[in-house]
Amino acid sequence: MGDTLTFKPDDSGAAGSVAVSAAGSAADDSEGAFARGKYTIVGTVIDPNDIVNPTGSLALVSGSKTVYSMFVAENSLSNSDAPYTSVVLTVSDAKAQNTYDAGYLNAVDATVTNIEAIQAEREQARTDTVHQAALDKATASINAQKAKVDALPDGLPAKAAAEQKITEAQAKAKATVDAMPKAKWIIRDRSAVTSYEDVKTQTEMIARLGTMFPVLFLVIALLVSLTAITRMVEEDRGLIGTYKALGYTRHEIMLKYVVYAAAACLFGGLIGDVLGLIGLPFAFTRKIITNMYVLPNYPLLVDWRLALGGVLLFVIIITGAAMVACTGSLRLEPATLMRPKAPKAGKTIVLQRIGFIWNHLSFLGKVTARNLFRYKSRALMVIIGVLGCTALMTAGFGMGSSALTLMPRQHSEIAPYDVMAVTSAADHSKAQSVLDKDSDVESTLPLQLGSVTLAPVQESESESAGAGAATDDAKLTAQLMVIPDGKSTDGYINLQTPDGSPIELKFADGDVIVTANAARKLALAAGSSVNLTDQMANTADATVHEVAQYYTGNLVVMSQSTYEQMFDADFAPNADLINVKGDADAQIAFADDLAEHSEYVAVTSSAEQERDFSKSFQLFFVMIGFIVVMAAVLAVVVLYTLASTNISERERELATIKVLGFRRGEVHGYVNKEMLLLSAIGIVLGMPCGRGLLGFLVSQLDLPGMNIVPNVLWFCYAGAAALAFAFTLLVSLATNRSLDRIDMVGALKSPE
Repeated sequence: MGDTLTFKPDDSGAAGSVAVSAAGSAADDSEGAFARGKYTIVGTVIDPNDIVNPTGSLALVSGSKTVYSMFVAENSLSNSDAPYTSVVLTVSDAKAQNTYDAGYLNAVDATVTNIEAIQAEREQARTDTVHQAALDKATASINAQKAKVDALPDGLPAKAAAEQKITEAQAKAKATVDAMPKAKWIIRDRSAVTSYEDVKTQTEMIARLGTMFPVLFLVIALLVSLTAITRMVEEDRGLIGTYKALGYTRHEIMLKYVVYAAAACLFGGLIGDVLGLIGLPFAFTRKIITNMYVLPNYPLLVDWRLALGGVLLFVIIITGAAMVACTGSLRLEPATLMRPKAPKAGKTIVLQRIGFIWNHLSFLGKVTARNLFRYKSRALMVIIGVLGCTALMTAGFGMGSSALTLMPRQHSEIAPYDVMAVTSAADHSKAQSVLDKDSDVESTLPLQLGSVTLAPVQESESESAGAGAATDDAKLTAQLMVIPDGKSTDGYINLQTPDGSPIELKFADGDVIVTANAARKLALAAGSSVNLTDQMANTADATVHEVAQYYTGNLVVMSQSTYEQMFDADFAPNADLINVKGDADAQIAFADDLAEHSEYVAVTSSAEQERDFSKSFQLFFVMIGFIVVMAAVLAVVVLYTLASTNISERERELATIKVLGFRRGEVHGYVNKEMLLLSAIGIVLGMPCGRGLLGFLVSQLDLPGMNIVPNVLWFCYAGAAALAFAFTLLVSLATNRSLDRIDMVGALKSPE
């Protein structure tokens, strides 16, 4: 605030584009719309066309910018009568529509169609106006000379020569004007704004995750609830028999359990709606999205259909289960109900037929094995519960390791350069000369840096089937790197396929290299055709030579010859990839020092990016915390419910072994050994399932410019297994108190 700047026309020729320098530099502001002189910074604003948070995670992967937006008042221009070069339109009734829904898109498309209907006519009219003005300006001086010649007496040899020169000048002026470029309208809707499309991608990703996780936990919660309500009815067998003996009808008895189940579902659903519809959206949208984007606000909208639907689903299923369980008990006579349910009969198990294993088991080992096969459904639920817990934590920790290693892998495997420095094309030669003389610089690779919009070229179904399917309007913005002919990118950008095979940059065949994330989003593969549009809407079709691995950002790489051939423009270097001597601190210091020079519009240090990435990348850490907490709740609830059910159903059996002289620790081991063994099986099965779940989650994460590759390190598996086992031990310690409280006399006395 308060600093002053000067402007001059930019060499790129982009409409409305200027080169900026600090006041007092050599910038030429003697002509043009900004000839007023120095301009003072009086405020900072959010550019609606670029809402990426400059300190957030996306800024670290979007690449160095070459263009920044600045705003001035019309009366601050030296020539306020200059023609406008762009217009922003609002469409009637569009504001009331959801900006990403069909209603809004249809309204905008109709307006675009109307504009396109007059495009050719108005382009020609503008072209004629500009050409005629240029011709009038050129012929004005010619006509003045012609008037002087016409005033000369006829017959003079000099007059004839002058008339010939005037005729030639008129023809040359007309040819010059005819060669001037024609006016061109560039018509874009909001979808051309990268930030706008990125927000859409982010919200769609959160919507997918917000659908997948509830389904997973809904299934688990229903299983636990069904087990709990069925157990409650089973434990009340004697009470139900007493009610029947006292004359209560079946409907009156059933109503007790239906009302209880419905009340529990409604109360739990109310709490769940508050947490799920307010708490989690606040964490996932307001906290995460605002870290990625600079938005004035992010409204919290509640879909009450989901809120009521989830609760009703539980009410219907759980009360239905209560009715089914009650119906089975109510069919029996009161005398039968008031006696304990006969325990399951033991059977010969498969393991008994394998003598060399069975004969070497201890007594408790044999009992444990028989009990596992005796209560198969309960054993299966324990395995599934621990498997789900382990899989979720493996996926969560794997997500963290994939995120935290993303930037280090990018710099160690793909982009080992230390600093990227961007200048204007006009300042590059001076900046390059300084770099060449700097003793801290090991090497540099000058290149042309810019941006292009990619869109797939529609092909036949048979040709596009191999690469997948992209929508007709699929497009994205990528950073463009144009490499000088004869230069190698080795040591700066290691071009390689996702499987690690090196890619050779071709210099004269019109092929381009596209990075993996862009290729996946646009369904491109080697040999695919892609349309490239530069910042001035010049378009060209190219062939994808290869798809290169790239973790952070979308990149298009081509040679100088290819660029000049495709866009009919001269190669104009405006950036350097720099390798710097020294460690990470030295590299960051070098970049900071470079950024102080007025020639540079952006300086990026790889070491600083890597350091800041984990600090700003909150999405994964919020998700990891959520997954781990939910996994812990899942494990504890499932294991505790099943363990307490196991003890309750086997109370007489456990009282018997206590009477027979089993010590306290032996009784604990008698029951806990089963739980620990089943948990071990669930952990072993859960780790590979977690790796598969991570792959699925990553496929659902559609973060702009990020190609997240699952990377599950050994400690992810170890941590998930250790925590799952710890949850099992905690549940065992909790249920040990129930074992200690078993009343041997009460459990063994005759129910009659």
